[in-house]
Amino acid sequence: MATKKNGWGWMHCTACVVCALVMWASGPMAQAQELERDLQKVFMPESRVKAIEAARSGGDALPPLGLPFVDDFAWPSMYDEDAPVNVKRWEASPVRRTMTLAYQPPTLGCATLDGLDAVGNPYLLNPTNAQGYADTLTSRRLLLAGNVPADSVALTFWYQSGGIANGADAGEDSLIVEFRANVTEGDPWRWVWSTEGIDDDTAFHAAVIPIDGVEYFYNEFQFRIRNYGALEGNVDTWHLDFVRVAEEGTTPAPLFEEVAFVTPPTSALTYPWTAMPWPHFVESADAYIATSMPTLHRSFGESTNSQENVGMTVQRVDVEGNVNNYTPLAGEIPNNSVQGLFETDYIQDLAIFTTLFNPALSDSFATFHVSLWEDEVGAANLTSQQGVTDNDSLVHVQTFRDYYAYDDGTAEKAYALDGQGGELVVGFDVQQPDTLDGVWIHFTPFYDDAAGETFTLKIRGDDPENPGQPGSEIVTQYTIHQPNYYANAYDGFTYLPFESPVAVEGRIYVGFVQQGEERINVGLDKTTNTNLDYLWYKFPTTPWLQSGIEGSLMIRPVLRAGKELVTSVEDVASTPPTSGPVVFPNPGTTTCHWTLEHVTSVRILDMTGRVVADFPSMGPGLQSWTTEVPGMYLLVGTTEGGQTWTQRWIARP
Repeated sequence: MATKKNGWGWMHCTACVVCALVMWASGPMAQAQELERDLQKVFMPESRVKAIEAARSGGDALPPLGLPFVDDFAWPSMYDEDAPVNVKRWEASPVRRTMTLAYQPPTLGCATLDGLDAVGNPYLLNPTNAQGYADTLTSRRLLLAGNVPADSVALTFWYQSGGIANGADAGEDSLIVEFRANVTEGDPWRWVWSTEGIDDDTAFHAAVIPIDGVEYFYNEFQFRIRNYGALEGNVDTWHLDFVRVAEEGTTPAPLFEEVAFVTPPTSALTYPWTAMPWPHFVESADAYIATSMPTLHRSFGESTNSQENVGMTVQRVDVEGNVNNYTPLAGEIPNNSVQGLFETDYIQDLAIFTTLFNPALSDSFATFHVSLWEDEVGAANLTSQQGVTDNDSLVHVQTFRDYYAYDDGTAEKAYALDGQGGELVVGFDVQQPDTLDGVWIHFTPFYDDAAGETFTLKIRGDDPENPGQPGSEIVTQYTIHQPNYYANAYDGFTYLPFESPVAVEGRIYVGFVQQGEERINVGLDKTTNTNLDYLWYKFPTTPWLQSGIEGSLMIRPVLRAGKELVTSVEDVASTPPTSGPVVFPNPGTTTCHWTLEHVTSVRILDMTGRVVADFPSMGPGLQSWTTEVPGMYLLVGTTEGGQTWTQRWIARP
């Protein structure tokens, strides 16, 4: 196994990266440090296994496919993805397509075997160093009844252990392929191939597996790919690309002349941002648009290839907006092979690109699809593919909402502070004076369930004596929070409101201080790298320290940014509670209670000013309200005599 725990709770890592920038020789803070950790991965529960088996053999099963079977995971080929049936290649499975976890895959997109369930939640947070089968990716049924061994039918694919994520361990973990035989009794699955783990591998390897047994030549044939290894964390990761079953198929795909995308861009904005509030952007768009958008490509085949019809389209999709095209220069194409990597810069004229984001269409929020292609835009032209998957085009979604972000929305690792009272903050340069409402944080589970641990949010200004590092608190936060590891989405964020809106401008720092020693893990995006400039941490006995761990911490400050409020929350939230009824327990979990002396109308508002509950006439006595959404709420009461009162209530996760 890649990772073990000793009795103190310290992680002894043989395959995960652990960075310790500062340590003390003695005393209670001797182990205090910042850590980079691997993500949670555990075994699939029996209920999920049964659901998958039912989908595979029941009425929801997909019809069989003929040969060739080809998937390079650049298109929506998974069972649960929104695509026509003829595009899907796999039975129901929690395996997902990823674009950033592998390192330089053959083509854009991979199938990644990990331990998150179908909605992105961890299966278990308190494992006991277990080993076993983790994910399983099962093909649709294939029509092989008309084939014979002489046809040289074979399964081929490329695989990588780890990539940007953590690799499987040699001698302990493995990737396994099984074929489904035509039998009526017993287990139909037959082991046909496996390979041991390769610690932190950055190379893709070819697998060639002949399908030559007569028991496989029937019209219900399937193959499946499974990983065996650690069940406690995402430390034994495998990535699959260009899976192919074909006659005379003993050479790994692709067998044709092709130019394909390898990696997507992270942002159309200049460093360090991947997202920013739209009203902040449109005031000075020229300053924020990236002057370079390089994309990595690969040239396949035995002869020299050339890009054709290289281009970019930008379209606003949240409202009926403008569509603009731009043609960059084609990239330099090297000769043949899977190693034929080259770059194309899709932005080379700042003035042209700026016009694509038309400020005349400005609003509070905006979303653009930045489509990049070479040779053809395959996503809308699947009929011309002839078995070749859609790897010659991609769409980058550029979002402008009410927050700043440095990350691309995907966590490849986890970041944590190891030590009681550890505080971390991320610096953001707010481009216009605005009002800070809260913060989005992606809490990443790892080994122990820290959901019961507590922390308080922090908002700091710039240190006037040491510009560029955290200074004093702008507004002290007293509300106790707990991390949420079940966001019901892959890489899901949790919104945490500040106790009242805060006026901010210039450099601010947002983050939290943990009250205990247990590590509160936050997602770490490894495809962008802003930590070295903007992430700071400290412990009670240390000064501020600048992070030495590459990546971008997945914390996003949320600003008012032109949003229209149903009610002016700022004035209400900053006013001390009147002599109205006491709201209890406060903080609470899902239900708050209060006692009325008179008939009163009560409205409950969230921190955007939206009325989430309205009780026009509540009688005297004990009253209550229940919510499943954590956050801070305002209870505004008005008696029949016209007297008003306001109370604040905190709902913990």
